[in-house]
Amino acid sequence: MLPTSPPSTDTRYFRRLVGTDVDEALTFFGGDYDFRSPRVRRTRPTAHWDFAGVGDDRMSLRSSRFLVDLRTDSRTDGEFLVAWTRSGSSTLTYAGEDHDLEVGVPVVLPYAETFELHHHDIGMNIVQLQTDFVRSLVGEDDFEFEALRRPTAEGMRGWQSVVRSYSSTWLDVDHEITPTIQRDIAEAFATAALAAFPQRNRWRGAVDGTGPEHDRLRRALEFVHEHAREPIGTPEIAAAAGLSPRGLQQSLRRHLDQTPGDLLRGVRLDGARADLIRRDRDETSVADVAREWGFGHLGRFSATYRARFGELPSESLRSR
Repeated sequence: MLPTSPPSTDTRYFRRLVGTDVDEALTFFGGDYDFRSPRVRRTRPTAHWDFAGVGDDRMSLRSSRFLVDLRTDSRTDGEFLVAWTRSGSSTLTYAGEDHDLEVGVPVVLPYAETFELHHHDIGMNIVQLQTDFVRSLVGEDDFEFEALRRPTAEGMRGWQSVVRSYSSTWLDVDHEITPTIQRDIAEAFATAALAAFPQRNRWRGAVDGTGPEHDRLRRALEFVHEHAREPIGTPEIAAAAGLSPRGLQQSLRRHLDQTPGDLLRGVRLDGARADLIRRDRDETSVADVAREWGFGHLGRFSATYRARFGELPSESLRSR
């Protein structure tokens, strides 16, 4: 009897395609990104497109080129896409605003919402993260990223570190990796994304109405959510919103029935909870997370946390 090899436990798939047919490219890319009424203009005598991707049921790393001028509506569901350009130009129009992608600067594409894209001779990398997988790490069934927002400087460094550390292992399909390594790599990418990119919070729907005051209040909330880890207070929040400290206090009280301190404390508690749920209890502590989010007194932090979430911070960390 001939010896048999044990069945592979490596569940990664690999796809590689190259072509010059524009219609074939639109069919292929449109399957993943739901192109709607695409309009193509050739930029050279012979068009070129290629795609390579390695993935499993949690994540994939994708690289593509499409050397044409493409305009289309697009939409993705079921996956979060972190994208950055290598070459060419790309403008995405979303919620009435144009966003020019910068070479090498990753952003999260809009999720479950239609946006317009204009690619010109584009070369792009994409990290796809399965939505339910990311949400299971966060512990929120309706979690979403804030679309098309730049990462923080610290988040950018962390994201680039993960890309450098794990991409070559993930893309090397000639060598098997274990299910444990597969999951660890997927968690590393997801955790880096959660740390790097702004997250869509329920506060965006909390400010009803339009007008200068509403816009300034939304800027205040946006500033708090982006800088909550930093030593900010009422003066910094008011300045970012274009309000006086007194004006900020009045606006928050009128529309949200909160003080600036209430707002900042709530955002920091939510951020601390997200970190406690997704971090490894063997590599962090409640005190570490509390300090990172500006809580200097551990006892008061634990009491406030329990009042808001119905459990102690240590219980949230253990649930991981």
